[in-house]
Amino acid sequence: MEKFGITFDHITEYLHLIRRERTGILAEKEKIWRASGLPIAEPEVGDLIEIICTLKQPKRILEIGTCVGFSSLLMSQTVPDAEIITIERNPVMIKDAKVNLEQFDKRKKITMLEGDAGKILKDLNGSFDLVFLDAAKGQYPTYLPEIKRLLVSGGVFISDNVLFNGYVAKGTPDRHRNKTIVVRLDEYLKMLEADTDFKTVLLPISDGVTLSIKK
Repeated sequence: MEKFGITFDHITEYLHLIRRERTGILAEKEKIWRASGLPIAEPEVGDLIEIICTLKQPKRILEIGTCVGFSSLLMSQTVPDAEIITIERNPVMIKDAKVNLEQFDKRKKITMLEGDAGKILKDLNGSFDLVFLDAAKGQYPTYLPEIKRLLVSGGVFISDNVLFNGYVAKGTPDRHRNKTIVVRLDEYLKMLEADTDFKTVLLPISDGVTLSIKK
């Protein structure tokens, strides 16, 4: 039995057993959101984000895919002075994210842009030290050129859910309607790996995560 078709259950269970959980109000909300089945970043992905933010100390962060605001708030908590731009198109998520950002973003460092990320990215200016991608999986290849444009040299880029329950590695989806996602994620991973302006490692944790640095 494998979790997400990537990590063996006994390994995942052991990692969760020895893992030190986050504490504080955001950690309590994280438990509630996760129990509700909301697609927030998995615990190990959240830990990775925290570590990268601590090491990099980014001044400007771009997040594509706000969900209910957990990852933005986690990054803001880790790097309190960072300016964060986050993009979301789902009206239900936007509504909940606004409530959460209003409650927890006391320093008002997080700005949520509402709408299609593909269009918003093309109009976005400035540069970012860190980009976190966790949005529509079938659009990852479309987002990549704009992310590269916006990321500074030496900037870090993280993308989540790139193995899509392991089906990307197998080359076949679990159902026909997911075929496009599998094909496009495979295309995306090959694009990212072939781009010599990036150095990338694919981490087989959670649902598959890439960690890249722009040279």
